[in-house]
Amino acid sequence: MSHQRVSVAPKTTATRAQAHKLDNLYEGRPIYIISTGTSLRGFDFKRLNGRITIGINRVIEYYHPSIVHFVDITAHRTHAQALRDYNGMIIVGQGAGPTETHDNVFEISRNIDTFRMSETTALTSKKVGRSFSDGWFGGGAGATALHTAILLGADPIYLLGYDYYENNGRHFDEYDESRNEKHLYFTSFESVELISRERWLPRIFNCNLNSRLKCFPFVDIESLLER
Repeated sequence: MSHQRVSVAPKTTATRAQAHKLDNLYEGRPIYIISTGTSLRGFDFKRLNGRITIGINRVIEYYHPSIVHFVDITAHRTHAQALRDYNGMIIVGQGAGPTETHDNVFEISRNIDTFRMSETTALTSKKVGRSFSDGWFGGGAGATALHTAILLGADPIYLLGYDYYENNGRHFDEYDESRNEKHLYFTSFESVELISRERWLPRIFNCNLNSRLKCFPFVDIESLLER
């Protein structure tokens, strides 16, 4: 199957994308990204109050993060009720934001030639943009949320719920003993690993020791929050 190629010019002085208003908004400040893995079962999200947080997808049903992040264009309808009470920032893929009901929505383009759509399609580029104006690298909300935190200038970045496996269910708010797949979200998993190879990244830590993602050092969230 053929895919349309998106041309991305090399970043030089002449072709560098214009800076985006969100670039380095939180420069040098810690950001906690809350994903939806089962490792967060029972975790009290309110313990993150007062910190800068990015909540992915269904997190909005349980917590009011600093930033809500969607890439699925149906997500703002799926979580419409929870979003009615949300007045923070929303950073989403094109067409994925509740622009009719919220003013503080930023839609970011995605460089669809920078990742594989599936295991059978070829990887065509490894460009990880250094401005929101360059567009997001990778597929899946886990990868684009990480890229978001990086572009916001966060340092360090802490990953919560980045499991990439099932444990009696796929998400922290469900329990299904029939669901124990050990390898999930291929595109997002590979995209995060490719991002991790960039030499200019801030410090990034994974808060799940059992995560399939091994490209970032582990930090214990309990000890971290106690400090």
